Amino acid sequence: MPEIRPPVKRDAGGIARTEALAFNFEARPEDLDLEGKLCAYDGNDVVAVATAIDFDQWFGGRPLQCAGVAGVAVLPEHRGRGLARQLVTQLLRRERDRGRHLSALYPANAALYRHLGYEFGGLQPRFLAPLTDVPASKPAPGAPWPREMRETDIEAVMACHRRYVSAHPGPVHSRSAAYWRNHVLAHRGEGVNQRTVVVPGDEGIAGYASYYSEHRGGSGYRVNCKHLVATTPGALAALLGYFRRFERSAFELAWWGPPTVGPFGAALATGGLDLGCEARRWMTRLLDVPGALAGRGYPPGDLELVVAVVDPVFPGNCGPWLVRVSGGRARVVPVPAGCRAPGHSGPTVPIGAFSALFTGMASPADLIALGVLDDDGAYAAALTAVFAGPTPWMPDFF
Repeated sequence: MPEIRPPVKRDAGGIARTEALAFNFEARPEDLDLEGKLCAYDGNDVVAVATAIDFDQWFGGRPLQCAGVAGVAVLPEHRGRGLARQLVTQLLRRERDRGRHLSALYPANAALYRHLGYEFGGLQPRFLAPLTDVPASKPAPGAPWPREMRETDIEAVMACHRRYVSAHPGPVHSRSAAYWRNHVLAHRGEGVNQRTVVVPGDEGIAGYASYYSEHRGGSGYRVNCKHLVATTPGALAALLGYFRRFERSAFELAWWGPPTVGPFGAALATGGLDLGCEARRWMTRLLDVPGALAGRGYPPGDLELVVAVVDPVFPGNCGPWLVRVSGGRARVVPVPAGCRAPGHSGPTVPIGAFSALFTGMASPADLIALGVLDDDGAYAAALTAVFAGPTPWMPDFF
């Protein structure tokens, strides 16, 4: 059986080879960051690798500690033996021990991750609109206008992003400036003319856009905004006006944003037929059920319900747990004797289905239709009151 352990510096070449073969890109050992990685070894040779990225992820207006799983790669000659499953299981155990409440990933193999307790938990929507539909805003005298980001802006840009995403369910946020430089605001392999512009504001940075150009044939190209963030009306108008000035050469603006289209979509001068949308789905998994339930935010009001899950990887998650919600917060305790809260005698829910319910991607009605929940009106109403909300989303791919 392969040994699974964290890598050391001399393993960088084997990791680079494994990732390059799995993802078909050039991986240079000198560029690798070993932080968060876990590897499987055949003797001294790396044969599989997976990475956990530290994020905050928002639900109910409060951040939870999230392990973003990325770069799961196995050498071709070692595939089909369950090695990826063993490796990711060990990775999740490590991340749970480190205090992570949940995990998120973009699956190359959804069946594999469902076996590990994941389920689809949200969307990564991308919208496309003709540049001629973008308002041609002009800055008022003395109003801020986008300028190129400077190295000294990085902390202010991160703070702007944190303010923005805290109002949405699902976005992830890294607290590492190095991760922002190398992954969030950099676009290696994604188009050309990568650039980030910022809009100054009273609190530092009021908005920013990190974008690149993507040729679409002929002489036209698309402007892709990896991040397009505005926290004030002035920043919104400035960024719209900035991108409208591309119309002489580019034909389309694309951005990742909430399923509601957000303020950028609402500001477009379009009847709607010209606004395109495409979306990827990401998967989620609760690593610490009581911790995640206690850590997220909730709608106003007082309510009690019982939660019981089936989790073959982490039996300590199973409960049943009594969740008492009051003032937007929850207290989670083992179910006491004589409890009559909704769900006290209901079915246990698979950890994947419950994780999707937790994010808001699946509703109680969805789980009833799937046969995961009984058609218990009182319990379904309690679950809806606790977990209902906007569709979860995130702009970042990892």
